[in-house]
Amino acid sequence: MKANAYSAELAAAMEAGFVKNYYTGEHCHSLADAYMASLPENSLPEDLEEREEYDRLVRWSLEPSNASPGEVVRTFNYIRVKAVRVAMKVAQSRGEVGEHNFLH
Repeated sequence: MKANAYSAELAAAMEAGFVKNYYTGEHCHSLADAYMASLPENSLPEDLEEREEYDRLVRWSLEPSNASPGEVVRTFNYIRVKAVRVAMKVAQSRGEVGEHNFLH
């Protein structure tokens, strides 16, 4: 499968996850990771900026100091959903998903 077809399929799966669950996406964390990893090295400058934001959010979600005891999973999911929305914005700017209100 070509890289463009692969990233388009991942983008479509992320989009379907948000159609199922408007607020958090359905099983989108790993799809977003794979999608962002599939972007070509020679991406547009705005894609690179979004990639930096995505990476920052993923690193932040993994920091143990983000959440109080008992809130770890909820905090992790909240931050990762923010990261997935960044990936969806990239997919939207590349024309791989439709226009959606849940990205704004």
